[in-house]
Amino acid sequence: MKWQDLNGEERYRVVELARKGEVSIRELCRTFGVSRQTLYRAIEAADRSAIAALEPKKRGRKPRPESEVKTEALQNEKADLEKELRRWRQKYEVAKTILDLERRMERGERLPGEEGEKTGKRGPTKRT
Repeated sequence: MKWQDLNGEERYRVVELARKGEVSIRELCRTFGVSRQTLYRAIEAADRSAIAALEPKKRGRKPRPESEVKTEALQNEKADLEKELRRWRQKYEVAKTILDLERRMERGERLPGEEGEKTGKRGPTKRT
């Protein structure tokens, strides 16, 4: 099997064989079709990863990614703006209705809910 076809765990096993000296570097390179330079780089990468994995870490939860924080802030801002837009639309509708009622009053029209004779409709008539 070639080096390119190996997954990470299999490559690590090859690196361990090289470290332990059970199989010579030359034999491993020939068997897996990899250069000595690539195998030594893999050994070095495994060492660096092992060191990084053993470094002490801060306790507690990891902070949320900045992109996630920004996304949430933008979503909250959008929700607030949508609420404000709904409120302004309501205010606009109320102002428009008040203006319409004032115009009707100026023209002498009957307002909704008023009773009177200005509608042109006849009320109930008495029969004798």
